[in-house]
Amino acid sequence: MSRLAGIAVLVLMFAALAALRATTPSYVRITGPIAAAGAPAKAVPAGNLVIETGSPRLARTLRFKANGKVETRDSGGVWLVVPVRSQAERMTARVQGAVWETADGRRYTASSRVASADAVLSPVKTLQPGLQRRDLLVFELPAGAPPGGTLLLSEDRYPRLTAQARIPYPATALETPATVLDLDELHAKP
Repeated sequence: MSRLAGIAVLVLMFAALAALRATTPSYVRITGPIAAAGAPAKAVPAGNLVIETGSPRLARTLRFKANGKVETRDSGGVWLVVPVRSQAERMTARVQGAVWETADGRRYTASSRVASADAVLSPVKTLQPGLQRRDLLVFELPAGAPPGGTLLLSEDRYPRLTAQARIPYPATALETPATVLDLDELHAKP
């Protein structure tokens, strides 16, 4: 009888260990970003950053001024352009992490193909406390990307235990892609 009780206790202990292992979050989840949920056209405080985004635009070709001349960029997919107003609250900062997460979970970082454009918010542009910047975030998406998604913005490229603004866009917020979108004209609009 005591041998049977010992086996039962051993089985219960293994079941308890299996349950603990299955319910313990992973290290990546524990040390992941601290989400600051927001909405388009609303100021979203995310740690040292305050972000406000506008209506996204889609385009097949982008035109912009860089280094004193007009340049164009084509894509095999589609360009997603999001107007953004950003500022640092307490100390100088940069938006290093700019990611578009599609409805099915795929993630696309801001495109470096247009980083030289004057109107584009790139990781080298500095935000000063109390001074708001108006810029554009540009993402290159594949042609079959699902409509809608979430904009993820943070001071760190790979945020761990730091704030990350999460701004969801429903599928209806995205319009039909324009043939050509001029980034400088879009940036000039208030």
